[in-house]
Amino acid sequence: MVAMDFRVSLEKHFGSENAESIFREVTTGKLTHALIINPKKISDEAFLKAYPDVKRHPFVPHAFLYEKEKYDFGKKIIYDAGAISIQDAAAMMAVYFLNPQKEDTILDMCAAPGGKSIEASILMGDEGTIVANDISYPRAKALSQNVERMGRGNIIVCSNDFVFSYTNYAGRFDKILIDAPCSGSMMYRKNAEAKANFTPAKISGNAHRQIELLELGYKMLKPGGDLVYSTCSFSKEENEDVIEVFRRSFPEVEVVPLPDDPTFYHPESLREAVYLLPDRFYGEGQFVCLLHKPGIHTPDRPAEKAEEGVASRYRGFLEHYGLLARSNEMFRKKFYSIDRPFDASHLNLLRYGVKLFEIRDSLIYLPDHHLAAFLDSSYAVAIGKEDAKKYIRGETFLLDRRDDFYIVSYEGLNLGFVKVSGGIAKNHYPRGLRREWDPDNE
Repeated sequence: MVAMDFRVSLEKHFGSENAESIFREVTTGKLTHALIINPKKISDEAFLKAYPDVKRHPFVPHAFLYEKEKYDFGKKIIYDAGAISIQDAAAMMAVYFLNPQKEDTILDMCAAPGGKSIEASILMGDEGTIVANDISYPRAKALSQNVERMGRGNIIVCSNDFVFSYTNYAGRFDKILIDAPCSGSMMYRKNAEAKANFTPAKISGNAHRQIELLELGYKMLKPGGDLVYSTCSFSKEENEDVIEVFRRSFPEVEVVPLPDDPTFYHPESLREAVYLLPDRFYGEGQFVCLLHKPGIHTPDRPAEKAEEGVASRYRGFLEHYGLLARSNEMFRKKFYSIDRPFDASHLNLLRYGVKLFEIRDSLIYLPDHHLAAFLDSSYAVAIGKEDAKKYIRGETFLLDRRDDFYIVSYEGLNLGFVKVSGGIAKNHYPRGLRREWDPDNE
């Protein structure tokens, strides 16, 4: 019954010929895989040299397509070290169409597990500000962990229901991304649970929440700002119909025509929008619509760093790691560094840029793993293969340095902190990341 409902829905929306092609690809086609590299840790050229059988993404900078049978990147050290972020090739296009810039303040309203926020951060060169939110606290925690692994320095992670707090951020963001919760019908090829849960009733319920999210986001968008609405659903009810209902409440909104390309599908009822369908575009699929809020756009004034205050106590630490030019602030006994300050007083905050350390009994408890992931290898002590294997397993090893904290790196990739005591490097690699690792099979 599920398959029949799904196929009927496709035929109703895309016509019988397109529906047949989509259905065949979703039910029998081969999964596609993609990633975006972290240019702070590896260049496009170095990545292509190390993995020559990958293929560049047709649109997104620093992004590549690959075959998992050839390269299982999720099990490689470059994944652990935050040099790559695995994300669907079609899903990447939502951020690509939003076109984030270094001076932007961006809200990603439904950000978990974090792929789109991380992509935006990479395209912004780790400058500007991204507020990455998820209403689910457990999902926001997973998002925060991904931001830490990738060493991003311009992402604030929070868990807010903006129904209750949007007025505090009315007209605050230059750009907003709403990758709305949906039926996930484009994920059927790799998600059996989504396929089993497909019902017309569920789609109708989703649409109500999607309209609410769109209205909230639009209120927080600056005049002259842009908003991308996207889903991983084939259903018109969750896509074009949501935009239509939204425009009744906000008739002034401009729907920006997205470009033509042979791999794009423009729906008849909303030609400005785009479907990235799995039978013609790489990846599982995505619906994307770009909206513009009329008015004169006012950029944020040049950000002023937080007042010295608490930061002055730790000036030596900040200077040692090259952080003095950034805004360094204390939240709940946790010390953070961010590209430019943002008023987070109305956010249920999980992360405010780079977490540097925690304070216990007025002392630095230990440097945080996020700092090691954020910095480049010039701040690290290089170690060899055998010690790197021990480090990833969570073991100690010999290190001829005076007693202190050190970042250790392997082949130019920071792994994390150790504390040297009497020539022994005591491991501070997070326990949840530790595993067996064989560099010879990379």
